[in-house]
Amino acid sequence: MGEMISVEVLSRHRDVVARYRSDASATTVGRAYDNDVVIDDPAVAAHHLRILRDEGGALIAEDLGSANGLFEGDSDKRSTRLVLDGDRPIRIGRTYLRVRGASYAVPPERRLATPMRVLPTVLWLAAALLGLELVSLWLAETSEPKTAYYLLPPLIVAVLLLVWTTAWAILSRIFTGHARFDRHLRIALLGVLGFALFGEFVDYAAFSLSWRWLADYSYVANWLLFATLCFFHLREIGPSRLKAKAATLAALTAVAIATQSVAQAEMRSRFGQQSYVRHLKPPALRLAAPQSEEAFFADAARIKPTLDNARKDAPPGAGIFSAFDE
Repeated sequence: MGEMISVEVLSRHRDVVARYRSDASATTVGRAYDNDVVIDDPAVAAHHLRILRDEGGALIAEDLGSANGLFEGDSDKRSTRLVLDGDRPIRIGRTYLRVRGASYAVPPERRLATPMRVLPTVLWLAAALLGLELVSLWLAETSEPKTAYYLLPPLIVAVLLLVWTTAWAILSRIFTGHARFDRHLRIALLGVLGFALFGEFVDYAAFSLSWRWLADYSYVANWLLFATLCFFHLREIGPSRLKAKAATLAALTAVAIATQSVAQAEMRSRFGQQSYVRHLKPPALRLAAPQSEEAFFADAARIKPTLDNARKDAPPGAGIFSAFDE
C-alpha cells in the first residue's frame, strides 16, 4: 500500500467536478472499469495512464501507450512521462486531471464575508431609476399632462429589465446551477441607471453648452457602458477567465463602435447634420453665449450662394418620385 493520493477531474474552467482517492502503489486511469479512476471520455483509452511514485518519492504520470497521448495542461507537446507537482493539470483525451498527495499543503480557509442584503439595494436602485425617469419626463413635457405619458415609459423599462435579467439568470442556472436572479437584477438596475444618468448629462450638455460633439459621439460611451454591464453579468456567472471575457467584450465593442461610426458618417453625407437636442429644456438652463446678430447674418451671407445654386441646379440623381414626373 502506498501513500494516499487524490486524482481530481477538472472542468474546462479548472473547477473540480470529481475526486478519487487511491492508496495503491500504482493508480491506473482509463475508461475500463477495472481502473482505479474511471474516466467517461471517449477520447481516453481503456487503460490510458498510470500514476506512481519514483525512487525520490515524486508523483509521476506515465502514458500506457494510448492513441491520444498525455499532455501537460494546454500544451501540444506529447509526453510519455510527466512529473506532477499538485498544481499544474495534465490532459488525457479531452479530460483534465490534477493529482495531489495526502501531504499537499492547502491554503488557509477564506473568511466568510458578511452576506450582502441584495433586496434593499435592488429596491433603492429601482426607486432611483423610477424617480429619474419621471423627472426627465416632467422636464421634457411641452403639452398638457397625460397619465399615459408618465406610465408607459417606466413600464417599458421595467419589462425590458425583467426580460434582460431573466435571460442572464437562465444562463447562470445552466452554467453554475444557481439562477442568482436578484444579483443579476441589481447589476441590470445599475447599468440602466448609468445609461439614464449619462443620457441626461448628454442631453443637458448639448442644450446648455451646445456640445454637439458629445451628442454626436455619445454612442461610444453607450457601447462601453453596455460592455461593462455584460462583463459584470459574466463575472457573476463565473469568476474564472475574466481576462479572456474582458478581451472578447472589448473586441466586440470595438467592432460595434466602428460599425456605428461608419453608419453615422454615411448618414451625415446623405442628410447632413441632424438635430443634436432631443428635448426642449427651460431657457434658464442655456449656458452657452448666444450668437451675435453680426455673426448670424455673416453665416447666412456665406451659405447663400450655395443655397441659390442648389435651388437652381437639377438634383444629382433620380429621386424616388422621378417615375411619376415622366
